[in-house]
Amino acid sequence: NNKKVLIGNDEMQMNSGGSSGNHTRRFRQVMQNEMTSKKYSIITGRNFDGESSSSISNANNNTSSFSQATEQNRSRIHHALNPFALLPGDLPGYTGWARPEQTLAGYFDIERSSHPGPIARDIPSSSTQQYTKYHSVVKSEDKFSLLITCNNDKILDSNRESLVEPPYLCPEEGGSLFYLRAYGPSVISGNIIDHHNRSYSVEMYPVDPGEYTVELVVTFSSPLNFDDLPINRAKSVAKTQSSLEYENEEEVEPGFEGYMVAGFPLLIWVDPLFPGKSSKQGSVDEKPLCNITQLTDSSPLSSLSKGHWQVIDHVARFSHQPLTPDESGVTLDGYRMGLNSVGVRMQYTFEDCELLRIRDIFDGMTNGTGHIIERCLDNLNYDRSNITNFSRHDFDIEKQNNGTVGLDLAIGRRVDSFNGIHIIFIGDSVMKLEMGFFTKLVTDPRSRSIFQGLKISFLETNGGIHATMANVTSKLNAILENEGNQSKKVILFNTGLHDVDILCSSIRSRSRGSKEEINDTKACVDLYREALEDLTRVIDAYPAQIKIFRSTTAGWQKYGNYGFSWPATSIQPLSRSPHVVHYFNEIAYSTIQKCCSTISIADGYWITLPRPDHTQTSDTNQIGKHLVHPGYEILSVFARRWLMTIICGLCSGVLAE
Repeated sequence: NNKKVLIGNDEMQMNSGGSSGNHTRRFRQVMQNEMTSKKYSIITGRNFDGESSSSISNANNNTSSFSQATEQNRSRIHHALNPFALLPGDLPGYTGWARPEQTLAGYFDIERSSHPGPIARDIPSSSTQQYTKYHSVVKSEDKFSLLITCNNDKILDSNRESLVEPPYLCPEEGGSLFYLRAYGPSVISGNIIDHHNRSYSVEMYPVDPGEYTVELVVTFSSPLNFDDLPINRAKSVAKTQSSLEYENEEEVEPGFEGYMVAGFPLLIWVDPLFPGKSSKQGSVDEKPLCNITQLTDSSPLSSLSKGHWQVIDHVARFSHQPLTPDESGVTLDGYRMGLNSVGVRMQYTFEDCELLRIRDIFDGMTNGTGHIIERCLDNLNYDRSNITNFSRHDFDIEKQNNGTVGLDLAIGRRVDSFNGIHIIFIGDSVMKLEMGFFTKLVTDPRSRSIFQGLKISFLETNGGIHATMANVTSKLNAILENEGNQSKKVILFNTGLHDVDILCSSIRSRSRGSKEEINDTKACVDLYREALEDLTRVIDAYPAQIKIFRSTTAGWQKYGNYGFSWPATSIQPLSRSPHVVHYFNEIAYSTIQKCCSTISIADGYWITLPRPDHTQTSDTNQIGKHLVHPGYEILSVFARRWLMTIICGLCSGVLAE
């Protein structure tokens, strides 16, 4: 009754929900009896961290080339490479948002592919139909690309008798926006390059071998220039009643479409890089632990090829083993973890290195060497017996307090003698969720308190940095006044989603007009750039040992997001889309790299973009949180990366132990 659910590399306790009924046990026994024939020869085990281990002896050795496969073993090979691999339709796509009829989705043609499909002469005649379904055959880790073009050619009329002009024209300078996702053994996204001549390059880097379903979705056929947002900004600097009333004028942003491009979805096959291995470095245990360079990024695109989401479980596969206390029932935790919803669990895998796993963090507590944070403090020669122990706040991931969470812990009482590690989170509700998960990683399970020598603070930026800059600055100064330079300080910060929403959205003009800090005559991108410059200058000058900006997560994803009731008469506007978020991230990279040599950047965008299927859920699935808050699997990656970054930056010798 106390079974554990493994989320990627993470272990989470499921609340006891009673044992399964007899009907469930009988059902499983019948299924097991039915599935004992030789064709189901895969016996899959699962280790502590949820990584799949298969007893298929030499299946991978037969996958060195697609052309060597036969009709009989193609499906076996695909299953052997990853018994939980996703098939077409396993992930949701359109889930009910209201969208305009006008779209260019049907106007695109695939002009060119970087990789051809199967060569007919290499396919046995009996297998031709099986293999010609693949659009392309790609080698693992190769860049797979397509060139698509928007065409205005005349079409047959409804009676198919004469040629007529199509109802819409392709923009000559391009500008259409897309969402790209491929899923199979893993789930990945990619990059779209606009050539500004009606042609676009579609690029992705599949790593895990097997069959992939590639989806290319038109999100906005003819969007506005992001520099023109918000579309209804005030015409004068004065914050008058007339400028506030300006929001009532009928100005509507382009609405999210979400139609599949003609010719998609398409299937591709990815061959292993090396026979017998699913990736270039084989199992996770063969990879080195990630270093600070691998955990941070140098450009808005550098993280795109650093890692991917690997499918590690699927309840609709024979290899799945039950994990919930009652297999016949449903729970909110089960829904959040995929077991009672989409049916899929994943873990994020770096291509060249390994993140700390839960067992790596806590194992020392059983073998006598201590939790990894305790070892870090010892490495820094801190006498933890003389450091004040701060009680652990109850950081419930779903029910957090307001912006004062953590502030009482940090500066509510004066502790001049503190000289441990002070971790300062600065951000919105997404960063607060990350802090909540991080806090669980550094909580002593014996005392349910944060380990001695560690202090955690949260400085809130809800409402955007314009509205909170003064508060953030004063709180940082208060911490410095209390502690001086005795403590090791770590600043992990982000500002983005609230800035996008308030500064760019046409429906937030009243909020902008009511704030003296915001000059509503300016474009939102310019306002964000100015505010971020102010914030980063403060943090750059602050005496902290580690300072990292986390790029803004891919909020407001529509395609693939499920589990709530969309309003039937409201469009999903351009300003609330991952495209504007990415543009803000480009501004952030440029701003920080120009001004602030002490601040590093870690990705939040590319880790979240492929996972619209995994966002925060509640029993009522509120639309707002469900569109912008990531789910447990993503929060786990962020939290473990934060912990590993701190260890690398302050006490890297601990990782070598």
